[in-house]
Amino acid sequence: MSTTSEKTIVRGASEQTKADRSVSSKLEMINGERNLRPLFEPQGIAVIGASPKPGFAKSILNSIVSSGFDGNIAAVNPNYDTIDDVACYRCISDVPFRVDLAVLCVRAEKILAVLEECRRKSVGAAQIISSGFAELDSEEGRARQQQIERWTEDSATPIVVGPNTLGVINLHRPMIAIGDSRLPNIVPGGVSCVFQSGQMFTIVHPLIGRGVGVGKIAMTGNEVTLTTAEVINFFAHDPQTEVIVSYSEGIKDPESFAAACTHARKQGKPIIMLRVGAHLEVRKGIGRHTATKAANSYERDIQFLEELGVITVDSAEDLVETVVAFKASQRPRGNRVAFASFSGGMGNIMADLILSTRSLKLISFSDQLCKRLAGVLPKFANSFNPLDLSAQSAFNTEVLSGCMQVLGDSGEFDILLWGKDLPMSIDDESPIGVALKRLQAEHPEIVLIPVSQMSGVHWGKQVDGIPPMFCGRPLLQGTGVSVRALGKVIEWHASALRPAAVDHLLAAGDEQRE
Repeated sequence: MSTTSEKTIVRGASEQTKADRSVSSKLEMINGERNLRPLFEPQGIAVIGASPKPGFAKSILNSIVSSGFDGNIAAVNPNYDTIDDVACYRCISDVPFRVDLAVLCVRAEKILAVLEECRRKSVGAAQIISSGFAELDSEEGRARQQQIERWTEDSATPIVVGPNTLGVINLHRPMIAIGDSRLPNIVPGGVSCVFQSGQMFTIVHPLIGRGVGVGKIAMTGNEVTLTTAEVINFFAHDPQTEVIVSYSEGIKDPESFAAACTHARKQGKPIIMLRVGAHLEVRKGIGRHTATKAANSYERDIQFLEELGVITVDSAEDLVETVVAFKASQRPRGNRVAFASFSGGMGNIMADLILSTRSLKLISFSDQLCKRLAGVLPKFANSFNPLDLSAQSAFNTEVLSGCMQVLGDSGEFDILLWGKDLPMSIDDESPIGVALKRLQAEHPEIVLIPVSQMSGVHWGKQVDGIPPMFCGRPLLQGTGVSVRALGKVIEWHASALRPAAVDHLLAAGDEQRE
């Protein structure tokens, strides 16, 4: 590449918008709101410390290029002129275009000097991939991190992400600036994520496998300046974000966090968080992972999250299934649940689980409804909830349509879970597909959600790369995890913020989280 224009990939500037800065209550951001568009919508990216040698820096540079990013791209390393056909410059000040996002892949002891160069270049955001800071649990590591903290106190500094992080993704752009090449071809969607742990970005794999699109992901690491709260606040105002997902090792700034959650709730965007650290042994691990001091406030944080209407889960599997549950259903009018399938065994499993979930109510069919069902179902079936239609009904369109019509006309439930054996799509033209589609068309007030007894990949005739779906929506998979997820969704729709309780928690301030 011989010319500057040949060395770079150029994209036209997009219109920038300002975040909502209204301050109307105690819950507003105490330090104001920064615009994170340089992080998620950069026009120019520089990878500082890039090298042709295998490593994070090379992988990140390759990911940016291969993702189809159409802005300007540069490598920065005084030892090379080009790296994998990308122009390489001696220092960031030599880069001939505006750098919105600088990805720092240099040794920890050099970070402060590189940040100063970024400031002189007017870089918008600096993502520190490097480790070697407070997570080392050493005086040297803590001192390095404190130096960055003091440096960033100047309001003129760029947004600093990390250190000790993996990168950032915006699939709407597209822009993948992480050191991992295993991302599948992804259709971008409305799920945005903020994770303190880099490996959590792999959530995109099961979500895409379920037909759920992912939009933006930020990995925040040690959160020297940019916190989970600030990213959530950005997502709350982001028109491309519908659901917010988080992995957190501690809430560093409760007032800003409360403000962000309040903004998201006002926009109708659920926040689903996996907050780890319930046990002392795990808190020790957090200290060596992201050095989050707020890890010691786990119990108070969980109460705080519940008061704010944040959905908390205990595992990565529950995190995924709760996201899918939001995408699989619309807001129900209530929590009355009916279950129907061709399996009495699955009905019993699901009934136990539903009855054990506080936000769900497994209704008892009225005598009148039981009699009407008995009139359309074969004698092998039962006519109570959970409803076992018997395997014989699976091939009888008339029986299935009659059963669904009776159920729909009853008005006795708000949610119908249709149980199936394996996570496979329901054929619209099959007997059950015809019956369920008719139920949806005639009774849109009923939330209909197919649930498979087993989860995972079905190695049968339908392994074709197409996610299991029904009428354009994903299926829930598994029994326990799907009921827990549905319960969380129903509880979120029914709940509201309790300002008095939130104020009480905020009054304690950071002192509680020492």
